[in-house]
Amino acid sequence: MEWRLLTDTDSISSEYLTGTKYCDVDNVEIKRKAKEILSYRECSDVDSAVLIFNWARDQVKYAFDFWNVKASETMQKMSGMCANKANLQVAMLRAVGIPAGYGILRIRKEALKTVANEEIYGKSSDVIIHVYCRVHLNGRWVSADATMDRELYEAAYLKVPDWEYLSWDGRNHFQMSSSFVVEDLGLRANIDEYMDMPPRFLNEEIVERANAHIERLRRRVGLIAK
Repeated sequence: MEWRLLTDTDSISSEYLTGTKYCDVDNVEIKRKAKEILSYRECSDVDSAVLIFNWARDQVKYAFDFWNVKASETMQKMSGMCANKANLQVAMLRAVGIPAGYGILRIRKEALKTVANEEIYGKSSDVIIHVYCRVHLNGRWVSADATMDRELYEAAYLKVPDWEYLSWDGRNHFQMSSSFVVEDLGLRANIDEYMDMPPRFLNEEIVERANAHIERLRRRVGLIAK
């Protein structure tokens, strides 16, 4: 699979506005939810991107899942890992006519240490893939990483160095700290080929145990009802 860094000066092709196998932009519920988030009113692209970011970050809870999940399926579940959440965020942005794509990073697995149970952490490679949303606004690509919802941030990352929960304004980059990044693989319009790859070790039971661990973290600080 080829990866390349896309610069701000590159032209925006239709790939960044259309759907794919997993980024099902034309799904009726994705379009409906996007319009609902924008309150069915005309918003600037920046305002629209910020509203969709806020919803994707905090309403769609972080949880482990498989890669081969459509954006519409993630919306039904209202949970997912980085790639699932980014895929839904990209789909919603494209659904309202805003070019969006996938930023790809190779990161140290230590970034997962406070949320992964021992099983997931032990089976993960030392370097793992992190996927996040990038959106084209005001003539440039801006990072809008909506991976970690506020509840889980406060439960697991509040005191972890190099992790912050900040408001995103649609103008400045918001992405993972460079202290975890091994390599930036650039921007992609389509990651279906990657999402089609079979899981290396995940199965339903492992995912269930990992997410039970996350729910215990949330409950420990009283952020969700027992």
